[in-house]
Amino acid sequence: MKINVGVVGAGRWGPNIINALERVENSKVWSVYDSNPESLGLIKKKFPSIRTSTFDDMLNCDSISAIAICTPVETHTNLAKSAINAGKHVFVEKPFGLNVKDCKLLCQMAREKDLNILVGHVFLFNASIIALKEIIDSGELGKIMHMEAHRTNLGPVRKAVNSVWDLTSHDLSIFNFLLDDLPEEVSCLGSCKLDYKIADTAYTTFRYKNDILAHAHASWLNPRKTRQITVIGEKKMALWDDLNLEHPITIFDSSIGLDQSYYSDSFSSHRLSYNRGAVVLPAIKTNEPLFEEMKHFVNVIRGKEKNKCSGEYATNIVRALIAADESLVNESRLIKI
Repeated sequence: MKINVGVVGAGRWGPNIINALERVENSKVWSVYDSNPESLGLIKKKFPSIRTSTFDDMLNCDSISAIAICTPVETHTNLAKSAINAGKHVFVEKPFGLNVKDCKLLCQMAREKDLNILVGHVFLFNASIIALKEIIDSGELGKIMHMEAHRTNLGPVRKAVNSVWDLTSHDLSIFNFLLDDLPEEVSCLGSCKLDYKIADTAYTTFRYKNDILAHAHASWLNPRKTRQITVIGEKKMALWDDLNLEHPITIFDSSIGLDQSYYSDSFSSHRLSYNRGAVVLPAIKTNEPLFEEMKHFVNVIRGKEKNKCSGEYATNIVRALIAADESLVNESRLIKI
């Protein structure tokens, strides 16, 4: 039996969701709704067999078992609440919502109705990120000391959220995944050059246990598109570059240690030893993360896979983003999450 999905939102990202769902085995986009007739018209041209409907029609349709929400973040929780009340499983684009209370309520509602919520932190399904985690977990890099992410481009500029919610939310989900942990504190410095209320550039630092710092630079106001994360280990270092399709991961046999081969009676007189070894480009299989995400959503509904991007997982992301906002308006003060 096919999992029939209703898609809400046919603008920038919705067509990609539709395209992916249509290619997942045992999945079918039953209908699409968008408040903009032009967006619906484009969907009809691209997917002639897909019907359009109102959101209420989706909720009342017994043939639809899941709703995919691809709308602005301020609409997420109300749409998801309606879908869950109608007995539908929910996929919702990141970020999950704008406050923790609403996110937790949605999770509780879904549990009570035995429904699934999956939130679209798509990089958790990226083959090279999964490979990077395997490298970290293998111990090849040694103890992780810190991470640094850069996610920049010239636009697209958002009106409802700042660059932290738009861009750093991706890197935060990756940090949490790679470290199997949640940050304990956050500090955020931002710059509002395009709109005095919205930070178009931000420098956010998350502190994890064992004093691991994970720093993220995000900007809509940059001439160069970058999607990179550097992982610094005691033994080796790794660079992930999402735009390098041939070699997305580079491993550097590089480290700095203390040379203990001679006597020293103080730290200041210790001799630092620099190791600059081989650079390795491991063979990494590439995939289509959004397709894998939609396939996972369908398999979660079928009970074949454990939800790796649940509402609870995404609620923790929202909690950290809210703390980053608090730091942003308080002169980068370190905020407990």
